[in-house]
Amino acid sequence: MYKILLIEDDKKISMQIREFLEKMDYKVAIANSFEDAIAKINESFDLALLDINLPDKEGTGLLRILKDNKIRVIITTVKNDENFIVKSLDNGADDYLTKPFNLSVLRARIDATLRTFPINSGNKIKYKNFILDIDNGTIYYKGKSVDLAALEFEVLSLFIKNPNRIFTRNQLLTMFWEDRNQFVNDNTLTATIKRIRDKTSISIITTIRGIGYRIE
Repeated sequence: MYKILLIEDDKKISMQIREFLEKMDYKVAIANSFEDAIAKINESFDLALLDINLPDKEGTGLLRILKDNKIRVIITTVKNDENFIVKSLDNGADDYLTKPFNLSVLRARIDATLRTFPINSGNKIKYKNFILDIDNGTIYYKGKSVDLAALEFEVLSLFIKNPNRIFTRNQLLTMFWEDRNQFVNDNTLTATIKRIRDKTSISIITTIRGIGYRIE
């Protein structure tokens, strides 16, 4: 049974969410404040639902602490602000939901974040119809190798290793170009993603408009 830390200052909302998730066979602990969350964070949770607007302290400070404890995080917020969402994802959030949201949508996001993991077998990772062979530096789609340039292989490998996680454009540009002191412009990433899509013949990489990319 997966354990979820629900960090939400509205007690009525938190009780409704917990009741719903427990019917879905999740174990849920509630924290109604920053300090309450800190007190419970060492209880080995698989995922946290983090409401940024906490009464005692800004919830963004919890994000890094949760990620340092290897806890996956879905941000829940009333802020329908693209810059805020991008910043949260840049800082390690796995996904986000804008309030108000449907509980069935919440469940789907939790399922996607927790349960859709690639299958690891030695140095081979299988995800849907893809097999990532780390030793050979090859990606197979439906049993056939995909002819990828070195950088394209690295980018697609990142997504296969982290299904359903949203990577912002800034994260990807930093990881694959800026940290290597390579020239980059706004079209560099877009062109790389397009080449990967063309070579795999499917749109495995989904565009999250204004935010970034992920595979589902």
